Amino acid sequence: MAEKYTVEQHAALIGLTGKCLEELLGDYGKDVYINCITRYARQRGRRMRNRAIRDGRPLNYETFLAYGELSFETLPGDYQVKSESPVFINCCMRCRWDLGWKQYGLSKYGEAYCKYVDINLVQGFHPDMVMIAETMIGLGDDCCTFVDVGYEQTEESKARIAQIKQELNGKYVRDFLYHMAHWLNAATTIVKGIVSETDLAQFTQNLKAQFASLVGDALAEEVFAAADQDFDVYD
Repeated sequence: MAEKYTVEQHAALIGLTGKCLEELLGDYGKDVYINCITRYARQRGRRMRNRAIRDGRPLNYETFLAYGELSFETLPGDYQVKSESPVFINCCMRCRWDLGWKQYGLSKYGEAYCKYVDINLVQGFHPDMVMIAETMIGLGDDCCTFVDVGYEQTEESKARIAQIKQELNGKYVRDFLYHMAHWLNAATTIVKGIVSETDLAQFTQNLKAQFASLVGDALAEEVFAAADQDFDVYD
């Protein structure tokens, strides 16, 4: 069964946000766009953190790797472990976000997302944890390389992560309608705090029209309607 809401649609909305901000604000729009990425990622990390605390889990890499909200189809070889010791290094060989940006001609705006999303996601989960993106497909590298600073993966830790995932059974995974709506909410919140009401309306209308031109009016309406909620709330 085909995915109704996809990574590529998510990538399109993210990239178009950067494009529309640049159209509205010029070079300053690029900085605002990075603020949007930061807010979105840190909110996601905080939701993971708050669920883990509520569930009585330690705030460490094992919990972080088990509590992710994203789930999407991958192919064999999309992800490869480069190193488990002394530091866990994971490589993404085929990124569906990158494919989406390329599909829609938005790779320029994917670069900033690649640079800032993961480090802020981890920081939202715990400010003392650091994930370094050493290489990124969106910046022209052969793969995305993620270094989980301070975490050594062992057979025991892999077993614990698998056990947590089994216990959660996808409980906290959200579909890409949710993630697109969250992105839109985070971006709009940032833009609203910077520009006039007139410019905010222009930005929103432009983004919605350009997104609809790629994914269709019905999906665009659905995403914009779903964005009207509090994404700091976790369940």
